[in-house]
Amino acid sequence: MRRNDSGFTLIELVVVISIIAILAAVALPRFVSLQGEARTASLAGIRGSFSSGVSLAHAKWLAGGTGVAGTVALEGATVEVNATGWPTVDGANAAQDTAAELYATLMQQSVPSGWTSSEAAAAGAGTATYTLAGTGGGAFTYNAATGAVN
Repeated sequence: MRRNDSGFTLIELVVVISIIAILAAVALPRFVSLQGEARTASLAGIRGSFSSGVSLAHAKWLAGGTGVAGTVALEGATVEVNATGWPTVDGANAAQDTAAELYATLMQQSVPSGWTSSEAAAAGAGTATYTLAGTGGGAFTYNAATGAVN
């Protein structure tokens, strides 16, 4: 009489489960580190975009040739610049006296969620700091006196 065997043996199941466990042990740390890498990439992207916005405002001021503090129009937004043409965080300008307002003016959107901003407003200058907390995060600071984004 012929016996009808179907299904898997216990050895086969143990081998498959062992292979899955080994793959999970190797792959899991890679996926966990992806969150930190994504935050690092986000920081670099936002810093680069912000730096481009600052440079664009400065270039437009230079092209205007006025050589004095004033405003520059960028895509419908009005950016307040100092006498050297850099966008300011100026307590005297209610529309651009915080780091969040400067970001919104240059980037035409609010500071992304998960980010915080702080400022040290100063007449014709000031500094703005944008921070992404957590693993892989960091911060960058804009200095309106020099136009530097670090």
